[in-house]
Amino acid sequence: MDPAAARRAPRAAPVASSTIRWWYAGMLVDLLHMPVVIALVVLGATVFSGTVYATVVTVVVVLQIAVMGCPVMAVTAWMKRKHDPAYEGQWSFTYWLYRKYGPLVGVGVFVFFLVAALGLRQLW
Repeated sequence: MDPAAARRAPRAAPVASSTIRWWYAGMLVDLLHMPVVIALVVLGATVFSGTVYATVVTVVVVLQIAVMGCPVMAVTAWMKRKHDPAYEGQWSFTYWLYRKYGPLVGVGVFVFFLVAALGLRQLW
């Protein structure tokens, strides 16, 4: 490629080094996210009473359905975009199903999780 063409070629937007703390904060939240989720699922039923545990699970499921993804992943993507505006966050499997197969599958996933959460509530 000649030097003139290289100068005209589009470049990625420069990333400010003064905002790198946003990137690292997003990475830290990502690292802490899964252990907290695993602890909630594994230890939740033994630490919390049945109603509290079922309510927490229900609220988390409803939040994920409402935003069609994990709210924590949305926050970390927002934090990382503060540093790198070109960063594209990842969404949940539910969101992928909804985008690939349409609203009926999205409604079906919602109904499935709602029934699962209500079933958990009845068990505990």
